[in-house]
Amino acid sequence: MKQMKVFGIVSVLLMTVSLSSCVKTGDDDDWDKKWEDWVKEVQTEIKASFGSYEGKLYTMSTEPAKDDEEVKKDEMDATWMLNNDSTIDLHDVPAALIVKHLPDSQKELKEAVSNAGNVKIHVQLVYDYYYHSPLMMYAYPQTLTFPIIYQGETHKVEVQFYNYEEAAGTYAQYMMKDGDTYVHKNIIYLFPKTLYMDNKLQTQFTSSSFLVWLGAKKTLQ
Repeated sequence: MKQMKVFGIVSVLLMTVSLSSCVKTGDDDDWDKKWEDWVKEVQTEIKASFGSYEGKLYTMSTEPAKDDEEVKKDEMDATWMLNNDSTIDLHDVPAALIVKHLPDSQKELKEAVSNAGNVKIHVQLVYDYYYHSPLMMYAYPQTLTFPIIYQGETHKVEVQFYNYEEAAGTYAQYMMKDGDTYVHKNIIYLFPKTLYMDNKLQTQFTSSSFLVWLGAKKTLQ
């Protein structure tokens, strides 16, 4: 994860240097006009992205795979909402999927969390104005809190996810059009990080596994 974070920082620095070079060598007025037009395109795509989505939720892995089935697992129907306040709500996410890759030493806790049913994950977004088609959105998942029954008693569980600053793979993308066809496709990548129970750290998740949502708006424009 540290390598992913460093890669993300280096990419931003390189992009900044590149843009600075363009500003110095090109006509200022022409550059300003091109930048304004670019921002308008991004804003148009951001506005078009708002709405309800349906598609599939998978668990995936960064580990080498022998075939596609090892890369994309646990396929199930999923729905989510991309809101106009720069957030995403991921509905009815099975808690069992989130804790699927907890270590064997946490088997009893894993079973208790899995029995909690479905939860909703709330994600804050930061839009990258250097990209559109597909539009890049840096993801900052909020801490997920829900009750469980563990060893006969009720406990509060908190699951924290990596955000984009910690793991550059934590992001979402949106594509408004594919050629001349409106597709409104959306993909989201989230990496579980740590699990707390009653405010005490219980375990960390393996960094090689993550959750992916892939789908399209329910109503196309």
